[in-house]
Amino acid sequence: MSAPLVITGWGAVSALGLTTAEAVAALRVGQRGLVPATRSAHLMPVNGERPFGGEAPLDGDLAERPRRMVSLAVEEALAASGPASGVTGVFVGTTGGFFVDADIGLYHERKHNPAAAPWFGRRGVGEVAAVVARQIGATGPVVTFSMACTSSAAAIAAAATHLRGGTCDRAVVVGFDLLANMTVYGFRSLLLCDPNPCRPFDVARAGLQLGEGCGVLVVERERPGQTSGAFHLLGSANRIDVSNLTGSATDGSTVEAVIRGALAHSRVSPEQVVSVKAHGTGTVDNDLAEGRGIARTFGKSPPPFASLKGAIGHTLGAAGAIEAVLWLGCLRAGFVPASIGFGVADPDIGITPLTAAIPAPRGVHVFNSFGFGGSCVAFAVRDA
Repeated sequence: MSAPLVITGWGAVSALGLTTAEAVAALRVGQRGLVPATRSAHLMPVNGERPFGGEAPLDGDLAERPRRMVSLAVEEALAASGPASGVTGVFVGTTGGFFVDADIGLYHERKHNPAAAPWFGRRGVGEVAAVVARQIGATGPVVTFSMACTSSAAAIAAAATHLRGGTCDRAVVVGFDLLANMTVYGFRSLLLCDPNPCRPFDVARAGLQLGEGCGVLVVERERPGQTSGAFHLLGSANRIDVSNLTGSATDGSTVEAVIRGALAHSRVSPEQVVSVKAHGTGTVDNDLAEGRGIARTFGKSPPPFASLKGAIGHTLGAAGAIEAVLWLGCLRAGFVPASIGFGVADPDIGITPLTAAIPAPRGVHVFNSFGFGGSCVAFAVRDA
């Protein structure tokens, strides 16, 4: 299918707000959303203190909170996109879907039995996709990707493949993950969490902070006479780095390969790229690999790049979609956001992210996602 792909709508719930507009306004002024997680009662305190991270400002019934989060983001994206046409598919990226239900069930059980043991009698990660498909009345493919932190970026790439292949006319792409004990304390046990707000690409970076939320993009084949959306979705690439059991080669070679692969698939050159949405977790090796990969691709003076995780935390499988929505929202609002938390350059990386917001240039924008286990995804978007 040769018709261009158009991103016609998006929505997000994140630590910076319940809508994209709220998050964009916060990013414009460099606001952080990393706070003690007071709304997530199911998270176990340590030494009497609540876990720290990017908690979405969504109140209400604890058990309904995950589904409300997804519903709000879907509704925002569909309202922006307008009426559906043809067959709609659903493509979800998530680390664990609604497995947080196990945490919530244990939280309530322990009110009556403090000795209750953790339980994981939960449904599979595909439940989010099933819920969204019912919500929007999808008649096309319903697919879930659970591949660590690249999950929803892979879902975006897969949606484009289905659209070009003709299995659907419209794709609703969802990235969702919630703060949960398994992930919060799992990353702590790996000594990958900074006790302070994270500092992506900074020389003193000491780890990540987790976040939560839902990001949704609506992608369609451009139709004759259709008013173009703000952005065209171009090409993508997916690579698995086998040099390490957990991450990507710190020389940046795999990062370079996946970015160049996405550009080649998009039929654009590195010189046409005007901004890079970096993955930037704030961990030592991840930022080293990505920074060096960006430098290997674009040289010592790369396009403006930044990580959003200093503002919203690392939302794991949801990161690709949430960060794409917020980056596109910022571009539409006329600026590229700063890399919040960055202060001092790392000479081992050799390049530095944005320290202040700048006017948004027009051209090609690259979106990076890198995951535990060496999963690497990049895709490109162009101003329409």
